[in-house]
Amino acid sequence: MTVILGIKLADKVDNAIEFQKILTKFNCIIKMRVGINNTSIFCVNFGIVLLQIDDEKSCIDLENELIEISGIELQKMIF
Repeated sequence: MTVILGIKLADKVDNAIEFQKILTKFNCIIKMRVGINNTSIFCVNFGIVLLQIDDEKSCIDLENELIEISGIELQKMIF
């Protein structure tokens, strides 16, 4: 089973360090990571990241840690 986890990180200036610590902790289960940048002229204070994870149980553990960060929105696709 493959899970694509979409993460919107609001207030990335304040939350990026904690977000990165969690992704580093779970780096062994992350098969792919894609950051989607806003191409507008103005800098925005949110980011979108897509993760591919092949272990559903570990994905749930990752999700549980991510939702502890203020301003995180998660969406998930399961194949």
